[in-house]
Amino acid sequence: MTDLKTITILFRATNTLTQEIAHQVNELGLSLSSFMACEALYHKGPLSVAQLQSKVLIANSSLSYVIEQLKEKGIIDINHDENDKRIRLCSLTQRGQNMMSAVYEKHVSAQRVRLDRLTPHEEILLQHLLKKIGLD
Repeated sequence: MTDLKTITILFRATNTLTQEIAHQVNELGLSLSSFMACEALYHKGPLSVAQLQSKVLIANSSLSYVIEQLKEKGIIDINHDENDKRIRLCSLTQRGQNMMSAVYEKHVSAQRVRLDRLTPHEEILLQHLLKKIGLD
């Protein structure tokens, strides 16, 4: 094979998923980046800004804006690490926990509709193949 049809298909699938998820989270009054940050904190617990950036894969300058917006909405708290005051730790507030608890299962169900088009074997194979081309 010499063409890049696979890349085009991958981009179209990514774009479709991104638009669908962005539409769903916009109904919560959040951007996609904000939701991804909340989702990471919901599952991983408190994270440093650097750790959060590696989980949500957005630029550091954009993440700073996202963090400030979530803080202003009362969804996250930012505290300094007790052992190293240079490190800022982000965590969900009770309001943020409640929001994520209320919407996460709905989010999963909505995404499973698309993923359930695949057999369990196909889904595992897709994960493996995407990791294979996505990791250096």
